[in-house]
Amino acid sequence: MSESLPGDLDREPIEESLLGPAPADADAEAALPARPPDDESAGEPAQPALVDLTLAEVLALGLRAPVATWKAFWAALEAPSEDAGQAVPVPLPRPRRAREVADDEVAAGLAPWPTGQRSALLRMDRPRLISFLLLALGLILALLGSSIMVGGISRTEARELSLGAPWLLLGAVLWLAAASVIYRDDVTAWWQRRRIKGEKAEQEASVPGDEASPVFEVESDQPAVGWLMRFYGWAEVHAARLGLAALGVLLCLAAYAFNGSNTFTGFGVFVWLTSIAVWLVVLTPPEFDLVAWAQARRAAWSGLFGNGVRIRLSWTALALIVIMLVAGVFRFARFDAVPPEMTSDHVEKLLDAQRVLDGTTQIFFPNNGGREPVQMYLVALFSQISGLGMTFATLKWVSVLEGLITIPLLWWMGRELIGEREPELGNAVGLILAALVAVSYWHVALSRLALRIVLTPLIMTLLMVYLARAMRHNRRGDFLKAGLVLGVGVYCYQAVRMMPVVVALGIGLAILFVARTWADRRRYLLNFATLIVIAVVVFVPLGRFMLDYPNLFWMRTAGRLFGDDVITETDPVSGELVQRDATLEDRLNAFSANLPLLGNNVRTALLMYNWKGDVAWINGAPNRPAMDWISGSLLALGSVAWGVRLFRRRDVVDWLILPAIFIMLLPSALSIAFPVENPSATRTSGSLPLAYFLAAYGLAYFLQRFEGTFQERATRLVSVGLCGLLMGGAFVANSGLYFGEYVERYALAAQPYALTGRVLRGFAESNGSYGNAFMVAYPYWFDHRAIGIEGGRIDWPNGLVALSDLAQKIHDNAGTEYAFDPERAVLFFYNQADLETQETLLGWFPEASIVLQQTPDGLKDFYTLIAPPPGTAWLDDFMAAHLAPAE
Repeated sequence: MSESLPGDLDREPIEESLLGPAPADADAEAALPARPPDDESAGEPAQPALVDLTLAEVLALGLRAPVATWKAFWAALEAPSEDAGQAVPVPLPRPRRAREVADDEVAAGLAPWPTGQRSALLRMDRPRLISFLLLALGLILALLGSSIMVGGISRTEARELSLGAPWLLLGAVLWLAAASVIYRDDVTAWWQRRRIKGEKAEQEASVPGDEASPVFEVESDQPAVGWLMRFYGWAEVHAARLGLAALGVLLCLAAYAFNGSNTFTGFGVFVWLTSIAVWLVVLTPPEFDLVAWAQARRAAWSGLFGNGVRIRLSWTALALIVIMLVAGVFRFARFDAVPPEMTSDHVEKLLDAQRVLDGTTQIFFPNNGGREPVQMYLVALFSQISGLGMTFATLKWVSVLEGLITIPLLWWMGRELIGEREPELGNAVGLILAALVAVSYWHVALSRLALRIVLTPLIMTLLMVYLARAMRHNRRGDFLKAGLVLGVGVYCYQAVRMMPVVVALGIGLAILFVARTWADRRRYLLNFATLIVIAVVVFVPLGRFMLDYPNLFWMRTAGRLFGDDVITETDPVSGELVQRDATLEDRLNAFSANLPLLGNNVRTALLMYNWKGDVAWINGAPNRPAMDWISGSLLALGSVAWGVRLFRRRDVVDWLILPAIFIMLLPSALSIAFPVENPSATRTSGSLPLAYFLAAYGLAYFLQRFEGTFQERATRLVSVGLCGLLMGGAFVANSGLYFGEYVERYALAAQPYALTGRVLRGFAESNGSYGNAFMVAYPYWFDHRAIGIEGGRIDWPNGLVALSDLAQKIHDNAGTEYAFDPERAVLFFYNQADLETQETLLGWFPEASIVLQQTPDGLKDFYTLIAPPPGTAWLDDFMAAHLAPAE
């Protein structure tokens, strides 16, 4: 650890800790009148006189000992007039019994007040009290501003934003003022010391000396050895690793060769996974002892389950259990009914997962704009394990479980980002972070959306854990784990492609500001190279697809940057959209034309947390902020508190948080060809963990200032109660929005596939069959594949582009399980506005009955026509009249 002068800003004294109390103001205590000690009161605290106290001192005493203060005040009022000038003693609260204080509590600022000072009247210094009052007022104003911004029906910038934003900003300014009050003397002293150091540095500039100290501290357990000497030593001791590296290269080439044509092969997957394992062995640090690691793991498990199962639940574990229960309730409540209907996106995912089960093992699924494969394989696996099959419920189960797994990982991330030097603060931030996301409308919407987007917060959470460790400690193992997470992440969702920028920025900050010597910098670069190697090795199959089909791999990104009309065109023969070979000039011209929209896109993305979020009804209630009014307020205030923290500590990880949030907003902000798609709740989901982390830090900062100001046993209980109150308020707001406006808007826009599926299933299981049911297409209407899935047949093929295709469809289905049976009833679905179809069907089936299928809102009603069995003769005549002769 680097040495620092006493009082430097990187060393937080007890009175500056976010958790602990501050010492009493000794000068103020000395000024208080006190009774002289006698034989009975020797060693006891002196009792001050009420009439000699200032109003602030009376208020302070009232907070510390309300009953004693009230009695003294009443005694002063009832005292005879001739005794008015006499002092009325104020009984002081009973001093807390002294206890031993651990060293780590002192280091973290958690030590209680010294016994002698706790018995004095003024146990709160005035700057600390003023600072807390500013924080409390700022929190109230921020909550007021956020409530105004989310209220109202129209929610326009001229009204709600203009009225609410000033209060929110004023709250943030008050928090900044609170920091300036309590840190004023330290900042002045720090500036003076810096000036003196600068003058000395100028005087000693010509004198050679040691290399300058780093801006930030670094914790490294690796000695600084010349890189060439280190390489020769490593090569001599680990010659086998050089051979394994050569083997790893060959295995990567084999993985590249045998996973071609956008297909995972059995042998290709084997050599791919083997190459990852080989490279992990090659890049494992020389000091790593596998035997010792295995023994440590076995000892840990033996400690838990050696002599029977022994479960020790700490208060942290109990809090996590409660948080997980709340998260589970929010994510499983009304599970079958919300979201109420499938969309074509869900259909595509189920069809892709079914293809996996059928043996089509694609590396990248290029349909529907291109999608990464992890979710498809997980859905396929879960459909078999659960026995649910390929249903909408299967998609929901997988995404909800992924969302639940993220909750405890967020607690872990909160602890890691705060750092080892402040374990209690890190634990508090982690728990608050997990609780905020557990009741988050944004994360619940992603979890229950039944798509792959919810994997992005999970990947980002894990990546930040290992990246923070790598930046602080410069240990090889953390770099390798970060590389594995990054490599796997690009198989999950396209927004993960921005995470390498976060990694590069983080390691760059560490190299510039943490490394003390060139040896440290070389070690950072070497470890960063191992991260890149592992990520690339994991990326090999998808990289093969990217090189073979660059247009498909970058289709969605290019479409948002340049516009779909630049990269696609309509085929004149088939009428379908096909890839267009756009030139570099075409792309540059389109990008230049769209670039002026980037600034407004960035502004809109930054406002999504507190003002207006996604407009797409499938992702959430349109135009509602991504965070509720409580979490949004804490985010604004937490950002201010985090800004103060940046200048209070020497921790390079702290400086990564805000830029990382901005970077993870870019997948949405860069949609300059389609600005209406920005902000996107899905493409910005990588910023979700860090945005809620700042909100959690803001609340932890406030609570710890509260505990540090009043220093009573009850303050911790009050802190927990306030946390519960805020979490409860956030839960009420988010659940009301999700199960209210979101469900209403979703049901209003989605098609009634559940109803049509029930009709299809009922028809097939009664007097009809799946082969005798058909859907006649209509512009912007049903997806026949969704009807088939809801009806129990994922491969139901009877969607007709036009009614004239009926004969051809019957012909194509002959000999399959969907063959037309003329001895069973016939069913048609058609749009209520499609009168032409209705007239034609009545001409073919004059005895048919028509039923108007009514939907709850009445806006998506449709018709079903059920005809009695037409008979074989009718079928022969129909096919002869309408089936086009084969060429």
